[in-house]
Amino acid sequence: MIDSTSCRHWLARLAAVAVLGAAGSANAADTVVAAAPVAAVAAPASAAAREKTLEDLGIQFVGLQLTAESFMIDLRYRVTDPAKSAVLVDQKIRPVLVNERTGDRYYVPQAPKIGSLRQTATPRHPVQTGKVYFMLFANPDRRLQVGEKVTLYAGDAVLKGLVVR
Repeated sequence: MIDSTSCRHWLARLAAVAVLGAAGSANAADTVVAAAPVAAVAAPASAAAREKTLEDLGIQFVGLQLTAESFMIDLRYRVTDPAKSAVLVDQKIRPVLVNERTGDRYYVPQAPKIGSLRQTATPRHPVQTGKVYFMLFANPDRRLQVGEKVTLYAGDAVLKGLVVR
């Protein structure tokens, strides 16, 4: 039987492997969280035109919390409209969380053996209404703290003001 302590340690190790990659270099963590302004992420001229609401994306926000001893950021959402939520589960789109206060960026790790640490849709497993989906973002230096606001960038969708719990 696995207790919660060993599960947390396993997730922390998984996060470290995902962040450092197969090479195991200590400098790889610098590539995961970059202190860049939000404007560097939002390329179009009018970012306000890209901003979406939860209803526009066909989802219901479930939660955003720190996990794995604060080394990971767990984003959960429930799909209410599969067609509208396709941008969040598309394998080709790489979502990014940006800290609204500091501009730090957080990415979904690509673990060498298990792949991306988020759920995606495939022709064999399409998006299902009512199902809760997740995305795990790396927080290697534990820079993101509880109570901070972040913005989610996924393709042409922008969700602002998500609060970390």
